[in-house]
Amino acid sequence: MCGIVGLLSKKDENVVPLIGSMLSCMIHRGPDGAGITANRCVIQSESFSDLQYHKISGDSALGHVRLAIVGGTCGQQPFCSCDGRLTIEHNGEIYNYKKLRKQLLKGHKFASQTDSEVIVHLLEDYLRNDNLIYAIRKTVARLDGVYALAIKDEKSGTITLVRDTMGVRQIYYGENDRFVAFASERKALWKVGIKEPTHRVLPGCAVVIRPKERLQEIQVSAPPVHQAKVIYNSLSVAVDAYQRALVTSMKKRTQDFDRVGIIFSGGIDSVIVAWLAKKMVKDVVCYTGGVHNSSDIVFARQIARKLDLKLRVNELTSDEVEQCIPEIIDTIEDSNAGQVEVAIPVYAAVKLAHEDGINVMLSGQGADELFGGYPWYARVLEKNGYQVLREHMTEDLLLLYKETLEREDKITMAHSIEMREPFLDKRIIKLSMQIDLKLNVKGTEDQFGKHVHRKLAQRLGIPKNIAYRPKEAAQHGSGMHGVVDMIARKHGFDESTISRGYIEVLRTREKVGSSQRYGYLFENEKLWIAEPHVQMYFDSLSKKLPTFEPKVLAKPNKR
Repeated sequence: MCGIVGLLSKKDENVVPLIGSMLSCMIHRGPDGAGITANRCVIQSESFSDLQYHKISGDSALGHVRLAIVGGTCGQQPFCSCDGRLTIEHNGEIYNYKKLRKQLLKGHKFASQTDSEVIVHLLEDYLRNDNLIYAIRKTVARLDGVYALAIKDEKSGTITLVRDTMGVRQIYYGENDRFVAFASERKALWKVGIKEPTHRVLPGCAVVIRPKERLQEIQVSAPPVHQAKVIYNSLSVAVDAYQRALVTSMKKRTQDFDRVGIIFSGGIDSVIVAWLAKKMVKDVVCYTGGVHNSSDIVFARQIARKLDLKLRVNELTSDEVEQCIPEIIDTIEDSNAGQVEVAIPVYAAVKLAHEDGINVMLSGQGADELFGGYPWYARVLEKNGYQVLREHMTEDLLLLYKETLEREDKITMAHSIEMREPFLDKRIIKLSMQIDLKLNVKGTEDQFGKHVHRKLAQRLGIPKNIAYRPKEAAQHGSGMHGVVDMIARKHGFDESTISRGYIEVLRTREKVGSSQRYGYLFENEKLWIAEPHVQMYFDSLSKKLPTFEPKVLAKPNKR
């Protein structure tokens, strides 16, 4: 894992000093090394503070900071192809890199044991007739993993940004009259004067940046979510197939580790991940965040005792929640109330893991979208039937990249920790589409959903009362929803401060999350829609952050 940045000047300026500025605000993403390349020169160091980037110059440059997970200390990027034509930066993990490396050893000279270097040599093999997009499509088809890539063709000066099929790893870009810039986090773009709106590379897409030409977006891979033929009509057969796929996914994501952390709410998704991890890794620690006596903390403790799981809990006071909100807004680069409320308990849990020296954590993200776990899915079924429900679930899955994954990547990487998501393995996604949806969501009386998922938990040895714990949203289970409302009111933000103009502004903002987009229509709206005065409070905080570029700002009315 790492942070990657890049600049291409529109006016033939030396951009290397600006690359240094961009990297300086993302050191948390890579405390184990740094590198910059410009004009075919590469400067690398074991730390950003020792990086002698003033020794090179160029009107186009790439920069990198590294969190060493795979490949040990010898893995500083950027990497170059054997012929020197291609230079790449990679943020992510490639789980089949050892197999690919063996296949490439005969024709390529490797400088490291990292998964990242495998990618540049695959690209080199497929680069025929100067068709880099062809090479990218062939390469990503062979990669089993997650990635954001920056690929520079030294021959043409073109830089191509690529994002994995599900968008598990992000990369943003923007431009002004001086240059085009890209980075793993938006704050690096803001640092060099790129204003909003900035853009994200979409999942499965490449953005081609050519000197003095318009940017071009091209799809290079597609997610395995096409309406597949239903293969699994029997619950037992579906559970069998799911067990094989999930165990394989977990083994990929825990191989070679003696210690991992789990984002743990006590819900069945994180329980399954923790339960399987415990069988594969010597030391597994679960981490939970929330306010005192919140249901997530109560259940997490009960379940950890029952299943003999090692648990660490970060219980926040209301004062601690208030103090951390500005930092969280800055970290996730968003003041959306729903995003902030969910981010607080995750941030609290990850902070503990960082204190414990954990560098890889696993999460249960994706299970609800794959197997039908949200409480409003049964209501969708009642009103619209299984076909529309499947369409909603697929939409929710395909929007995870911006509604969940980017937020949690930024939180974990702010603490120099890599997040891995075993339920988002391609094989599991494809399998979920082949399971008869009737096995997972059974009708309006179904309060649980994702029955294949829950039945697997029971087969693995997890008691039924844990496997069938009702779903509770993170902001409610952690107690954050009520606490942030209280904090907003304490600072003078309540119903009386909301103007009609602000309500109109809120209506124009993007709905983020299944609950905000349509779930509230089928459930209690008060539970799923953040109160306008809370949103106004968060917006007011974002305005005070010196490096933050807020999208919408509003002031409360005077009393």
